Parts: sequence; structure tokens; C-alpha cells
Amino acid sequence: MFRLMKSDKITLDHTVEGHLSAYHQSEVRQFRTFRAARAASEVANNDGTSRCYVLNASGQEYYDGQWID
Repeated sequence: MFRLMKSDKITLDHTVEGHLSAYHQSEVRQFRTFRAARAASEVANNDGTSRCYVLNASGQEYYDGQWID
């Protein structure tokens, strides 16, 4: 099973450090095949509002043509 994940940047206001960037990860949908998940990721990334990526069952992220931990 492959998961299409969405990453949204948020800004936190820390009293000492000031503004800090963080990211909120959420699952968009699950796919049986890598091919379908990768295609959905590419379509989702074309609108440019947030970053989407694919995770495999081991929790590895598919990035730039390879699996990373």
C-alpha cells in the first residue's frame, strides 16, 4: 500500500525565538500501486499550493526518483 501525503508549511510564534517554520503532514489517500500514487502526487504538485509526496509501507518517502528514509 502506498500513501499520498500532503505537507503544509505553518508558522509558529515562539515567545523567545520569534517566528518558527514547521510542517503539518496529512494523508490524502491510499493507493494499491506505486504508479497510481506517483501519478496522483504529480497532479497534486502541479497546482503549487502544497507539497505532496508518496510514502511506502516502510515509511520511506519517494523523492527525486529514489526512496529515502
